[in-house]
Amino acid sequence: MLVKKYNIHQNIKKENQDTSYADLEKYFMTPTQTEFVNMAGHEMKTTIQAILTYSELLQNKHDESREDYVKAILRNALRLKMLTNNLSDLTKIDANILKLKKETFNLRTLVLSLVEDFRNMSRCHELKISITVQSPEDIFVNADAERLSQVILNLLDNATKFTREGDITITLEERQGENCIFLSMTDTGIGIDQSIAPNLFSKFVTSSNNGTGLGLYICRNIIEAHEGQIWVKNNRDKNGATFSFKIPINNTDSNTRYTKFLNSRIGV
Repeated sequence: MLVKKYNIHQNIKKENQDTSYADLEKYFMTPTQTEFVNMAGHEMKTTIQAILTYSELLQNKHDESREDYVKAILRNALRLKMLTNNLSDLTKIDANILKLKKETFNLRTLVLSLVEDFRNMSRCHELKISITVQSPEDIFVNADAERLSQVILNLLDNATKFTREGDITITLEERQGENCIFLSMTDTGIGIDQSIAPNLFSKFVTSSNNGTGLGLYICRNIIEAHEGQIWVKNNRDKNGATFSFKIPINNTDSNTRYTKFLNSRIGV
């Protein structure tokens, strides 16, 4: 009899536990979040497998193809870094603890460096990435260089997903009349589906089958943390799209060109 009562008690206890776990799962794992976890897991596995595959090939090759394998490893390592950064930043944004580490730096130099590195690692040989800086001088800003790098790389990665061949054109401009820095990235890809365009910068929204829907959401939050704006529109010729953002300069004539670029490197 005692055994029977004990078994009944254990069954009730187990049912309560199952209900509790089910409630927790229901609370934390909505269909959207479940789909996101699946996509993130798939993208990480795919990227890691690519790194492993090219690393193994690199071990057995001693010819000119080694350079291509190294580029492939670097490219996938960068993608993995971007994904892990986005996942980390998602928790910070949701907890409202995303902080900026501002410093004064040359945005022109940063953008040129990022584009050159990305171009060297790109596997799309039919894709031309060009940059135009519409300013005769260096562009100094007081901002978070690492975060802005994250935005630019996310936008580049997004553009290459939808532009397998053609052009990606980046324009950097200092608009002193608006007291802001403006950057646009125009591609000749497939453009933006108008049904998702209004929500494209929202969490978990993606227009591809192999994305997590975090990149543009992270970009928006970083730009807004800089008190700026980010937006997208399809090109007038219906050939591709243009992503743009602007952030305030927050200084007087770029701090007088960053104090004449630190008095010409302390030459005064």
